Amino acid sequence: MLVGPGIMYPSTTIVVTIMALYSMFSVDATLTVTLLVPIMILSIYVNFNTRKLHKYYRQAQEYYSDMTARIQENFSGIRVIKAYCQEEAEFNRFREINDRYLERNVAQIKLRGRLFPFMKFVGGVGVVLILWQGGLKVIDGDLRLGDLIQFTIYYQMLMWPIIALGWIINVIHRGMASWKRLQAILVVKPDIDDSTKLNEESGCMGEIEFRNLTFSYGDNSPPVLKNISFHVHPGQTLAVVGPTGSGKSTIVNLLLHLYPVPPGSVFFDGRDINDMRQDDLWKSIAYVSQEVFLFSDTIRENILFGVAETESVNEAALMAASECAQLHREVEEFPDHYETEVGERGITLSGGQKQRTGIARALILNRPILILDDCLSNVDTQTEEAILRGLQDAIHRSTTIVISHRISTVKHADHIIVLDEGCIVEEGDHDSLIAEDGLYARIYRRQLLEESLGIRS
Repeated sequence: MLVGPGIMYPSTTIVVTIMALYSMFSVDATLTVTLLVPIMILSIYVNFNTRKLHKYYRQAQEYYSDMTARIQENFSGIRVIKAYCQEEAEFNRFREINDRYLERNVAQIKLRGRLFPFMKFVGGVGVVLILWQGGLKVIDGDLRLGDLIQFTIYYQMLMWPIIALGWIINVIHRGMASWKRLQAILVVKPDIDDSTKLNEESGCMGEIEFRNLTFSYGDNSPPVLKNISFHVHPGQTLAVVGPTGSGKSTIVNLLLHLYPVPPGSVFFDGRDINDMRQDDLWKSIAYVSQEVFLFSDTIRENILFGVAETESVNEAALMAASECAQLHREVEEFPDHYETEVGERGITLSGGQKQRTGIARALILNRPILILDDCLSNVDTQTEEAILRGLQDAIHRSTTIVISHRISTVKHADHIIVLDEGCIVEEGDHDSLIAEDGLYARIYRRQLLEESLGIRS
């Protein structure tokens, strides 16, 4: 509305106002000046009230945003709400937000309700002044009757821009309130600027190196990772294990360059990650997160999500990736097989099925680097072993980074580093770490005990 009628009508208003005023002055300058007095009063009144109108529109849009966010959360988390019997509480919270939204809208409607009638009232006052002052001039012979009628017509031409002014101001303030909310997003600058970096089609071959990396998420925050160093050759598998909060996921975030990386600390094929474009880096990485996000589409489309539209994937490749992720057999049991709709965020699938769909999505890309971020946490031990066996071929083709808190997932890795409080406290292969009888061995013995007791870690 702002860039359409909000621009067109002001242009028309300016032209008509200039023409009407010029014509009125040419008929009778004194009478025109008399009519400018109520118009000036109107402009002052409009300017005073439109400031409030802008405030009300901005607040109404903020409350509307809060209200839609609350609705989205309630629908997405409906199972949790019902499980904790919080239907009434959530309804009351929604009603509070809705009441505030209603209050702001009623306030701006009341203001508009005063603004437009006042503008029409001023227009009526102008007509009275014309008939009174102009009529006296006609009686005295200072103005011809035809000129008075002509003047009245010009005034009527002027009244449309005056009345339209209120609607235009209404549109402008609504548009400006929306634009300021958009600007809050549009003016944000990325932490990582790729605009000056060259586009490299060669991508990455799979060599990864961390050199004495120390990283924190903020200038005043304590380091999350301290003096981290490791080197992974193409085709090797590196596993990262450690307690919760030890910094495992931060390593993944830095490998994906989601946060600014200190210069000279992370390298791909010998190149500093800060010298690489994010797009070039991401095209070399297949990533599976712990919380796999599925779109409201078919299983097929979710698996093929990362495949470019210009690339063609045959059915055999799709099934091979699905079988490797131990998903194919279950998909074949669905009525529509790979055309089964998974619902919003994959709500019709179990947690394990979601994770396996994410694994298949990554495997079908066949990229030089494969990152598995605790992506087997929701599958049982037997399925995990089957997936790991199926992954062996893909793992040997790619440089693989495995993040996990379960030793069974990482024990076959070429090299394992153990994190604790952001530091590498142990590293080596599975057998050497068990022989050291340190943190890794303690975690392994605890998990063996939990499995023997039927406890799933």
